[in-house]
Amino acid sequence: MNYRIMNKQVFEQAQVRSVSDVTFTEEELQHGMKIAVSKVDKTLELYLVDVDGQKKFEVRWDDSTEIFTGWNSAWENFTWCLNIVGNE
Repeated sequence: MNYRIMNKQVFEQAQVRSVSDVTFTEEELQHGMKIAVSKVDKTLELYLVDVDGQKKFEVRWDDSTEIFTGWNSAWENFTWCLNIVGNE
C-alpha cells in the first residue's frame, strides 16, 4: 500500500454506507478529518469535511483541493493522484 489510513473506522464506513452520522471535534469542523495520506508525498491527503452542514470528501495535494460528494469519486481521485506520485 502506498497510503496510510489515518481513521480506519471512517475509512471503512465510507466504503459501505453514508458518513452523515460521523461526528467532528471542533478542530475537525474547522480543518477536516484526515482519513488517508500518501506514504510518498506528505501533501497528498484525503479528508472528510463539513460543507454547509453536509459531509463531503476532499482530496488535498500540494496547494490544490477538490471536493467530492461521494466516496467512490473521491477515492478514485485520491488513488489517481497516488499513482502519479508513485511514478515521479
